Amino acid sequence: MSHLTTLNFNNTFWQTVVDRLQEDTPGDVICECSSDGFASLFSQADEQLSLAYEKLHTFPFKDVKPCWFRLYTDASLAKALKIIMAVENGSKNAFSGESLSDCLDEVVTILDMALIMAGGLGREEIIHQMLTELKSSSDAGEDVMEPPSKRSRLEKLGRDERCLPETFPNDEISIPKLQFPVQHMKQPSMTAFARSMQEDRTPVILTGVLDHWPALERWKHVSYWLDQTFDGRRLVPIEVGRSYTDEDWGQRIVPFRDFLKTFILQQPDSPAHAIGMEHTETGYLAQHDLLRQIPALRGDIATPDYCYLDAPPPDPGTPLALSKANKGLADKTSHPSLIPSTTSSSHHRNDDEDDDDDQEVQTNIWYGPAWTISPLHHDPYHNILCQVVGKKYVRLYSPRHSASLFPRRQDEPAPHLVQSNRDKPKNGDTYKQDVERKSTVADVHGETIDMSNTSTIDVAAMELSPHEDWDEIYPDLSKVPYVECILEAGQALYIPIGWWHYVRSCSVGISVSFWW
Repeated sequence: MSHLTTLNFNNTFWQTVVDRLQEDTPGDVICECSSDGFASLFSQADEQLSLAYEKLHTFPFKDVKPCWFRLYTDASLAKALKIIMAVENGSKNAFSGESLSDCLDEVVTILDMALIMAGGLGREEIIHQMLTELKSSSDAGEDVMEPPSKRSRLEKLGRDERCLPETFPNDEISIPKLQFPVQHMKQPSMTAFARSMQEDRTPVILTGVLDHWPALERWKHVSYWLDQTFDGRRLVPIEVGRSYTDEDWGQRIVPFRDFLKTFILQQPDSPAHAIGMEHTETGYLAQHDLLRQIPALRGDIATPDYCYLDAPPPDPGTPLALSKANKGLADKTSHPSLIPSTTSSSHHRNDDEDDDDDQEVQTNIWYGPAWTISPLHHDPYHNILCQVVGKKYVRLYSPRHSASLFPRRQDEPAPHLVQSNRDKPKNGDTYKQDVERKSTVADVHGETIDMSNTSTIDVAAMELSPHEDWDEIYPDLSKVPYVECILEAGQALYIPIGWWHYVRSCSVGISVSFWW
């Protein structure tokens, strides 16, 4: 323990963190990868972090041993604490940046990478406390990472919030006239909603059920998001490209401030780029549990009570019913991800735990500019999609018509996999290089992703060329019934399990989905 006991912080909080991390826990999973425990990481933080990074990128994420996620997390904590201590002690070479704000950026990046890439396995609470302490001290005007003699050198982060709008752009693009509207229910009782869910088994818009959410007001303001993301320093995993079915689709991990400025506040006013007519990148945050990564945001919303009702199984004979019968349901996702999810890094379960996990409500956030789309697909869960900011157009098809919706083959590789293999990390790429470029398209390890829950129908192209005879491309598609809606801020859309749905943002939009 000699390496660790010499690390004495002047700041009581950081010393408490070190003391907590020294505690030996019998059976700690990290012992499978590092027998010396947390203590040795202070002298080898970079080496151990690179080792864990390599292990995370050698196998499919679902096959990575939990100890490597834990090693990645603990090595990240050691690296962050070493930087904080070095700056506290006045070491000039403690960090790679040229200013103290760069040092703060570096520490936040390290901690967020531990949350995003490893789920902060076993250390989530400590990481959140560290980030809260950094932000609180920064907001109070004292730099916890700088001795008093040098604090005057610390400047604000080069903030330019004064140049940013107070609220998100509310320009609405391509609001279609509805032909087959989804039915509405105003604040249905639990009994009424349960009856509709069990008997009607059709989508329904729920009004008045989100009126108590603070998010409806707070999330409209750019300044609020900058504050909650530590002046935009927090990292977020975003998807870049029109759709995950396209060849140029990929994922990046970027600071929130870059996501905001590049993709949310500077968007073309034409929908042409939605079908590739313009070479403007579309970037959006999709299917990410941002509320778990930044817990303060969780207090702005509430899980709808309807999510705790017993939900009916998939309709007999539909793809999901057949998949469940073949034990394939648990492996399905709504769309592929090249970045590990919290389930891969922190929920290593055995088969006996599957039923319990199915009862949990999964929360994901969707955050993007106008003409952000989710291609026609279905999910293995019941879903209540809650619109917080902006509007979305949603088209839905019953799972009974799955055979007529041109689903992709189970063995059909996603188009982006070819491009991803071109861009995947080369031999010699390191954790340091990944973090320095703050942009990564993760390796897919040669896997074939099952895309059978996604249709080959390009509904976005159909929207933009409504007078074309699409039956020539998709025979008899015009005969397949559907329902549609414009989901407005403050409304929620119930999507039954297995229902095919296409979603397009009509403006800058933020929504939260609840799967159960």
